[in-house]
Amino acid sequence: MGPHRVNIINLLNLIASKVEQLEYIRMAPVNVAHELVNQWFDDFYHPNDEHFAREFSIEELNLMKHFNDFYETKLPLLPDSADKLMSTPAWNEVMAQAGEVLDACSWRGLDACYEVE
Repeated sequence: MGPHRVNIINLLNLIASKVEQLEYIRMAPVNVAHELVNQWFDDFYHPNDEHFAREFSIEELNLMKHFNDFYETKLPLLPDSADKLMSTPAWNEVMAQAGEVLDACSWRGLDACYEVE
């Protein structure tokens, strides 16, 4: 599986799962509230990059664009701390939208791994 696909699938699974988020908070020495935003918008979602786009079907790209647009509208409503994030209605909506993408693409619970040469 290509790196863009691995990163997107694993990040969407993290965003959609409160259990995985709580584990990430416990393990990561970073502000997880910021990290979940930065990973999507800065690090992993690059639909205009041809290498990124080649790893996904048109339907998958459309679903991710819809999620991206929705997530972007919720950004101003998200708190700066992970403990507050979990109880914010806007975050619960983002989690649900991530879950919808996962379900539509049959990615929920998939542990995506990089190709080994």
